[in-house]
Amino acid sequence: MTAELFVYIGFMGVLLGILATFFVLYRRFRWLLRTIQGKKLTSPKLFKGIRNLVILLFWISIFSILMFAGFFARAYHAFTWEKPVAEISIEPVGQDQTSRVTLIQYISPDSQTVHQFLIRGDQWMLEGDILKWDNWLNFLGWQIRYRLTRIRGRFIDTEEEINQPPTIYSLVENEKDPLWRFLYDTGPHLPFVDTVYGNAVFQTSDARKVFLVQVSTSGFTAREVQEKPQL
Repeated sequence: MTAELFVYIGFMGVLLGILATFFVLYRRFRWLLRTIQGKKLTSPKLFKGIRNLVILLFWISIFSILMFAGFFARAYHAFTWEKPVAEISIEPVGQDQTSRVTLIQYISPDSQTVHQFLIRGDQWMLEGDILKWDNWLNFLGWQIRYRLTRIRGRFIDTEEEINQPPTIYSLVENEKDPLWRFLYDTGPHLPFVDTVYGNAVFQTSDARKVFLVQVSTSGFTAREVQEKPQL
């Protein structure tokens, strides 16, 4: 049962409970009003009315718990959401801090692109652009928008970073994409947009490893995974 179904069932149960409670209270109020007007009416069954109200309050409480449990599950899913965007395989090929990087980029569930690069450095670094929606839209299921832009080598030592020739590769056809330039300039001022920013993730490239890169509401993450066996 999904979180949305919990919320829907809980909301409908609470709504029905509130309507039934108003109906019971309306009947009591109508009886009291006619009594004040001097009309002879049959005496209401007090204990039966109290019993009905207790049952209705219990009904509303149960479905309220169910609804808020659904909201909690929905919020937990929204703010712990992660989407795989790439897989990076590292294989050192020399003594000069050079590694062969195989990048599998996940375009869609049924589409992937594979690239290979030679990078120099102690680490590999993957860069990209991110558009983050307002938090309440994340709660409703709007996922952040992103694009991967570059992969490069990175040195831990600043002097090496300055003196060594860089190895940087573009992952997009148009690095000056007008849409993303517009979003960087005006995105935070647009309705429903929280921020637009650049993000990068990096990890070591000194040994043969495989990393899964994912995107979440806080940006890119990289986790080492078991290397796939060669067929």
